[in-house]
Amino acid sequence: MAKVLRCGDIMPGCDTVIEGKTEDEVFAKAEQHVHKEHNMHFILPSMMNEIEAAIKEKQPKT
Repeated sequence: MAKVLRCGDIMPGCDTVIEGKTEDEVFAKAEQHVHKEHNMHFILPSMMNEIEAAIKEKQPKT
């Protein structure tokens, strides 16, 4: 099942939703997003843990 990350769960006020087939794909996209949109050139291990914990299963549309 696909994975999803809502950036606002980590960075309040950000409406970006990142989707991917795997956690690794979502994490890679999240890294790019954080660098580009939040101007963070280094991601602390604590934030990496937050990102990992915030990745969820994408719920099917009903």
